[in-house]
Amino acid sequence: KLERFDIVLTVLLAGWVPSILMLLISYTTLKNTLESKILRDRQTFVQLVAHLVDDDLASTASIISYYQTLPDMERLFTAPNPQDAAQQWIVARFFSYPRIDGMFIASADGNLLGSLPAAPNLVGQPFHPEVWKDGADGGSNAYVSPVHHRQVDGRMVTDVVAAIRTRDGKTIGYIGASILIERIGRRLSSISFADKAHCQIVDQAGFRLFTPDFKAEIEPTTPTEAKLISDIRKEQRGHLSQGGNIYSFDPLESAQWLAIIHQPEETAYAPVQDLLRKITVPAGWLIAGTLVAAIL
Repeated sequence: KLERFDIVLTVLLAGWVPSILMLLISYTTLKNTLESKILRDRQTFVQLVAHLVDDDLASTASIISYYQTLPDMERLFTAPNPQDAAQQWIVARFFSYPRIDGMFIASADGNLLGSLPAAPNLVGQPFHPEVWKDGADGGSNAYVSPVHHRQVDGRMVTDVVAAIRTRDGKTIGYIGASILIERIGRRLSSISFADKAHCQIVDQAGFRLFTPDFKAEIEPTTPTEAKLISDIRKEQRGHLSQGGNIYSFDPLESAQWLAIIHQPEETAYAPVQDLLRKITVPAGWLIAGTLVAAIL
């Protein structure tokens, strides 16, 4: 009996130890390694999305920054009729830039001098300076504003605005360009996202730019969404798990915006679970078969 017990024990150890070690490694080291790689891949992807959106903003900002420093701009504001001069200046240049959806020039107090689309009924009135004026005044470079309704037609846009200053630093006016959110959405809609993955861009005010089908969002952010966005803003870059979803996010370079991709954790880590199942099932059969062989 003792000899048979030794044989059974030897068979069990020979079959069970490798299997148990394989399962232990699979559910610790291998699982963590694969999940880390998935997170790295997600971070790379969200960075690419951020760069795609940033490309529109950066190219427009470079155009506005170029005109910001031209001597012509200072002469425009000192012309006998700056409103006519501003409108003519915009008409002469706007159509050279197909990726700009609107252009405007405003006085030092934020009142409209000229724009395209044209808005003669708004000339001389405040051109939503509360959205962009403080940002443009706060730096020497072009400022990307939060998303808002364009006064001319009500469409959702962001304004890229720069202050026009004299040599002594006095602000004499502003030049700005508008980018339609729906056009940015059309570019993003051409991307193929993973199963159940959703992409979102959030501006500096915490407003979501898009609906799930990449149309311009017009509904306000809910308190729950605002709390989540606030948590993401604190991190700026990385991953966050909440409510059964995993959120990967990265900031844009040209604006105080964030690109966010979220997906159910179960779906995001499905390849890992599938692999673990493929390892567990044969290991379980091997353990069971070893036990039967040892007993018989």
